[in-house]
Amino acid sequence: MNQNYGVLRVVRVKPGRSTTSSAQAQGKYATGWLPEDGLVHVLSRNETSIGRALNNDIILMDPTVSREHARLVLDNTGWHIINLTTRNVVRVNGRPVPSGGSMPMQPQDVLVLGSTMLQLIAPNAFESAKPVAALDMFDGTGVVNGKTDAARIHENSPVNGRQSIPARFQPVALPEQPEPEQEAQPWDDEEEVSVLGAGVTMQFALPQRMNAGTRWLIAGIGIAILVISASITIILNSVVGISALSQNGVSSIISALTIPLIPAIGIFLLVNFMDRYEREPWFLRLAAFLWGAIIAIPPALFIEQNIDNVLQNAFDPNNTSDVLRILFQGLNAGITEETIKGLGLLLLFIILRDEFDNVTDGIVYGALIGAGFAMVENFNYFALNSKNFLVFLIVGRIILGWLGHSTFIACFGAALGYIRHTRVRWKQIVIPILGFLIAVGLHSFFDFVTLQASAAIRTSGGNSQVVNYALVAIIGNYIPPFLAQIGLLYILIKSLAHEAAVIREFLAVEVSNGVVAVSEYALLQNSFQRTKAERHVLRRSGIKQWLRVKALYQTEIGLAFRKWHVNMGDKPKLGYIQPEDAYRQRIKRLRHEIRQHEAGTAQK
Repeated sequence: MNQNYGVLRVVRVKPGRSTTSSAQAQGKYATGWLPEDGLVHVLSRNETSIGRALNNDIILMDPTVSREHARLVLDNTGWHIINLTTRNVVRVNGRPVPSGGSMPMQPQDVLVLGSTMLQLIAPNAFESAKPVAALDMFDGTGVVNGKTDAARIHENSPVNGRQSIPARFQPVALPEQPEPEQEAQPWDDEEEVSVLGAGVTMQFALPQRMNAGTRWLIAGIGIAILVISASITIILNSVVGISALSQNGVSSIISALTIPLIPAIGIFLLVNFMDRYEREPWFLRLAAFLWGAIIAIPPALFIEQNIDNVLQNAFDPNNTSDVLRILFQGLNAGITEETIKGLGLLLLFIILRDEFDNVTDGIVYGALIGAGFAMVENFNYFALNSKNFLVFLIVGRIILGWLGHSTFIACFGAALGYIRHTRVRWKQIVIPILGFLIAVGLHSFFDFVTLQASAAIRTSGGNSQVVNYALVAIIGNYIPPFLAQIGLLYILIKSLAHEAAVIREFLAVEVSNGVVAVSEYALLQNSFQRTKAERHVLRRSGIKQWLRVKALYQTEIGLAFRKWHVNMGDKPKLGYIQPEDAYRQRIKRLRHEIRQHEAGTAQK
């Protein structure tokens, strides 16, 4: 059974200055990008070697780091760092460690090796809370083989074990090794002091002094809007269904009820894969989907039909290929639909701001709103046109365009989420407006090309050349949304990396304070390993324990994001208990419940 004593996390890496003219060293080490699997190093031994050579316990791919650079030791007096180099950089909180000498370290201290800045994350006391259901799957009792954590750490320390070394770390013999390939640049004092480089539960989403009557009023208004919109949507779809049944038969209804579900299910699975760190509550995901599928449909249909009637009267009805009229029709659809879909995002951001954490959340909620809107819209298309254009609809709206509506509104969602990343006022205003304009522009251009090509086909008189050009235009019309999807994917990857950085930085002090266990801290930053650990708990301990562990992890992540929001300028909440304290209390309660279950299982 492995013991995790602490974590060394990489804070930042500065580019080194080349000391050789060899071209072989150039490009050997990446600069500007850090591998995600090399940002957190778990200290599973009480003596850890650090360096660039592959035989070290912790390998730093930094050309300014020596092959055997330093050794981090834990004994009954605490942590110590030993400098194994002749003249390379080893600093603790800005203080140099002499060659062959050692210096004590405390949890949260900053360690500089060459051009790499690290931070020691460890409990302040050996008796800190034991991690549960994480990397090492402790039983949660705090006692193994009749010995406490503190006793086992003391027994296995270098001073008390076989690896005993002098008490005050007299200068050690330095290994023979070549000089590092690059020279480390000097660090400023301020850089070595600051290590910060980089939702809450529903009970904190609304002001805490809001009385019960006001809360019930808000809930009642929301339910009334949902019921009215659902009724209108059901009536409209029923009319469409009856009309399609009388004209096209039962097959059109079956197609309309089944095929549009495919992209909606696909988007739900995609969103679940994207939302991997600070997961959004299931009921808010459902609310976003229902906004697109139920609430947004009636007003969008009403507004678009009335504007279309105005356009029909304003332009020559006999000129079916009027480019200007088609342009206004495209703008009508783009502006109307993106405004109503965007209103749902805006309400989420304003009313439930603490659940709208960042760019990732904007993309997630936007994709779900678009999925709901597209599903109902596809129902109408398939119900009315599946008899004559089934293949065209499947190719255009299911295969090529299954992400269309989600892509458009996700552009606005990502821009809206960017507000949480900046304190600059003009960016908080300009970026969301720009995102909304991109969403409207993409949607309007897509509808304009589709309507123009369809009009060209209708008025072609059977001219195959015109028809072919129109079909090419329709296929090429999916290129701009595809490019937007590539851009959103890049933004999403950067946002997910930022989420991991938030967890890394803002939970560090919680490990030292005993709120978050070492193994949990390492696990929370790797979503795949966390999912694997959760599934292990499900198989081993059942669904209730699985739910507790998932809740523990999400509460710890929520604590990190709450602290980040406070750091970015969010005001304290009303009431005596702040969300940060409520998170810590819930973590304590969940860990107690998990340990009780583990202890009960062990006794059976």
